[in-house]
Amino acid sequence: MRAPRAVGFDLDDTLFDHRGAARAGAAAFLAGLGVTVTPSVLDAWSDAEDTQFERWRSGEIGFQEQRRERLRTVLPLIGIALPRDDRGLDVVFEQYLGAYRAAWRVFPDVLPLLGELRSRGHRLGLLTNGTTAQQSEKLRVTGLDTAFDVVCTSERIGVQKPDARAFLVLADELGVPATACLFVGDDPVRDGAGARSVGMHAVLVDRRTGDPSGLRARVLTALGEP
Repeated sequence: MRAPRAVGFDLDDTLFDHRGAARAGAAAFLAGLGVTVTPSVLDAWSDAEDTQFERWRSGEIGFQEQRRERLRTVLPLIGIALPRDDRGLDVVFEQYLGAYRAAWRVFPDVLPLLGELRSRGHRLGLLTNGTTAQQSEKLRVTGLDTAFDVVCTSERIGVQKPDARAFLVLADELGVPATACLFVGDDPVRDGAGARSVGMHAVLVDRRTGDPSGLRARVLTALGEP
């Protein structure tokens, strides 16, 4: 197996603190509706997001519809009447999106690591399951929009992780064989197994531990660099 010459990254909960922003945004949004925000309420919001986003990812429903379905799932549980139509649901969801965007941030180790990898001569790529518009906005707002040589969103390339074709597109656009690419992500199946299925090296990070100190060392070790 060749030593990697390029490094690909997942975005949400690897570089970008989606989980933290989503919970902070949900707390502010629901409080604005007059809801008493408790951990169980936030868990219900997170569970609805996971369920409906997976339905979108699998092609069962559209992207906007998965947002509406989150509201249809959660609002009745907390005593909030649903709007009468899709337009009303979209207006309510925009309130959540505003609170979510206000909480956007990258993890503190991200910019130093990306800068160091580039200084060492590695090409950098991003492979993310999501819409081009929202993921590009995240990159712009957090200062990551100039960090990558290649940005592959599932919407643009037409396939999603863990489909092997998604990783092959990433490697092709980076200009390296898949075996010469390291992939860094947080999901054992979508990121780890998907990358390894095409011969990529893979490093997994669990941001829930709250300790990012080992990521740099693990990435450099996987690259065979001190």
